[in-house]
Amino acid sequence: MNELYKVDTQDPVGEVWLLSDFQNMRTELCEGERCIYPNDLTKTLFHKDLPRFPLLVKYICANDWLSVQVHPDDELAKSLEGDPWGKNECWYFLQKGRIAAGITRQEKPLEDLRNGDLRILTPERGDLACLQAGTVHSLGPGSKVIEIQQASDMTYRIYDWGRGRELHLDKARVATKAAASAIVIEEMRKFDWKYFSIELTKKVEGSGIVITLSEVPELHVLIDDREEFSEEALLVRPGSFWSELL
Repeated sequence: MNELYKVDTQDPVGEVWLLSDFQNMRTELCEGERCIYPNDLTKTLFHKDLPRFPLLVKYICANDWLSVQVHPDDELAKSLEGDPWGKNECWYFLQKGRIAAGITRQEKPLEDLRNGDLRILTPERGDLACLQAGTVHSLGPGSKVIEIQQASDMTYRIYDWGRGRELHLDKARVATKAAASAIVIEEMRKFDWKYFSIELTKKVEGSGIVITLSEVPELHVLIDDREEFSEEALLVRPGSFWSELL
C-alpha cells in the first residue's frame, strides 16, 4: 500500500479510507472543480437527515493478524456510547485470505481468547464475509479486502498481539454475542442486508456508491446517473435500516 499510494513512511500502511465523513478524515468528492463532502449527500442518498454520512468504506491489506475485537450493535451503541448506531460490517475479498470469527471455546474467559479459540475461515477471491455486530473476530495475514460498514469507529479490542494499544475488555464482555459467527457468501454476486446491499456489476443506473476492483480501488458516488465500467465493480446501495431509524 505504501508503494501504491506513494506514502513514504517507516511503518506500513494497512488501510485506506475510501469514503469517510469522520472529523479530520472527511473524503472530498470532486466532479471537475466542484468538491463536496459525503454528508452533503446524506439526504439525497438515504432520504433522511442523519447525524453523519452513515456508511464507511475502507481498503484493507493485512500482513499480520489484526487485533481480536468486537463491535457493539445498534442498541448497545446508543446505551453505552450515545452513538446513533453500531458497527455491522462486510469484507469483500480481493484475494484468498483468512478470518478468525466466532467463539468455538465458549468456556474460556474473554480475556484469554486467542485466534485458536475462534472459527478459522479461508475466503477465496470474490467471497463476501458478513460480520454482524457482537461477533468476536480478527482479519488474518494475506487478506486484501474492501470493507463496507456502518459509519462507526467503535472497536473494543480483546487481544492485540503485544502491540501495546489499549484493550477494552469490560465493554467487549457486554458487546460479545457468544453464538455469533461470520457468514461467508461464496462468489458473491448480490447480497441484501438491512444496512446496505452489495452487487457486482459493470453497469450502474440511478444512485449508489461504486468501488472499482482495480489494483488501486477508486470510489465513485453516483446521483441519478448512468455509468458503465470496463470491469465489474461493487455497487452499494442503502438498506431499509436508515429509513426506519428513529
